[in-house]
Amino acid sequence: MTRQDDAGARELGISVRTYRGHIAQLLRRLGATSRAQGVLAARDRGWL
Repeated sequence: MTRQDDAGARELGISVRTYRGHIAQLLRRLGATSRAQGVLAARDRGWL
């Protein structure tokens, strides 16, 4: 478990496992294989 995952889950009031599941789903939707690639893909789509 990374600190970032723990902090993100805590901020959203969900479990780390659920948080990671949401991240994985977003990465699949974006066609990304890493979080860094996901951030770039989200930026390109205007999500950020």
